[in-house]
Amino acid sequence: MRKLIYMFLIFLPALNGAAILGAAEFTIPRMEMATWGKVESGDFILSSAIQADLSLSGGYKYGMLLGFNFETPDIMTTRASSLSFRIAKASARDLFGKPLELSFFIGDGDDFCSGDEFSTRFGIVPIETEYQGFSYFPDGIRYDGIHSAMGTGFSLALTKWEHIVPMIYLYEDFIDTSGTTGFFDNDGKAHYSGDLRVLINLERVKIEAFSGLSLTKSSKANVRAGLLADFITESGMEFLFQGGIPGWDAGTSLKIDHFFFLMEPRLRFAKYGFIMTFFYHPVEYLHIKTDEERGKVDINAKFYLGKPDAIFKAGLESTFGMKVTKMDDLALWVSPFATFSSGGLLWDTKIRINVLDTDPPAEMFGFFFGVRTSF
Repeated sequence: MRKLIYMFLIFLPALNGAAILGAAEFTIPRMEMATWGKVESGDFILSSAIQADLSLSGGYKYGMLLGFNFETPDIMTTRASSLSFRIAKASARDLFGKPLELSFFIGDGDDFCSGDEFSTRFGIVPIETEYQGFSYFPDGIRYDGIHSAMGTGFSLALTKWEHIVPMIYLYEDFIDTSGTTGFFDNDGKAHYSGDLRVLINLERVKIEAFSGLSLTKSSKANVRAGLLADFITESGMEFLFQGGIPGWDAGTSLKIDHFFFLMEPRLRFAKYGFIMTFFYHPVEYLHIKTDEERGKVDINAKFYLGKPDAIFKAGLESTFGMKVTKMDDLALWVSPFATFSSGGLLWDTKIRINVLDTDPPAEMFGFFFGVRTSF
């Protein structure tokens, strides 16, 4: 944590100077703190994560973003804590007086087909699924969209049209695949990537699509593509779809295991709502292949009481997990939860009960608490 403070103190004078010279605005567009608690082998363990973005904006002309992660798998063991740099991104808009936006990024860049960029770019209410990130995946892979532009490189967006934004990405990955069976294990560290991406923001329909590939020095190719579609009706029905291939080694057999598939109907009424999520895990995600994810399926049902813009919501959700290749590998969680908003923050709390794992009884229970910024 001390390193994070030092980095912030170093960065703060630069922000102040830029704000004075260029009438820039310093904000924290995204911050999330979360803690999981559970009993393992008789010990009560707390695992925590923090994610923060610092933003410097000079009106419409330019913007800078700096992000960090801080995680501790066991809050009682400080040696397990880790602070990591996540993203540095600088953007210039209206480049050369043209409707172009050029960005240079280092780190975890834009997430493709997550849905979050519709909020930041078009200023609409969030459409992304809640079934993602640390709250649902505290251990292992934290799914957030179908792919991320992770590395060092550039992106160029054409902002000529109000509702359509095409983009191109060129970058070099620096993903650590040590100890995995990932795509780049036998080809050294240098591998290069390119992606084409488009956002379409209509009143009742939101669509995002991308395709791309990565090449190694030995000309091995890894291909990816994805689609997000969100449909909204006047009656309060909404349907989110995310589907695609996060990664596939060209020349090998393409199987169902390569697919990322999420389907989520949402019903929102005046005083209550219901969300059903079906998620099929891909065996490869962000260039890393994880055999434990092969054939894994999650079905999450969430019922809540409260108006869509209510300060307080509460409800019950159940999460059923299975592996289609091993039908006796089952899990069923039942979770009462509550969420309230205050001053631009969302406060989330949840108790999880594993009803299929009762031995020992203490390990049936877990809890989650988090605070995050909201639109």
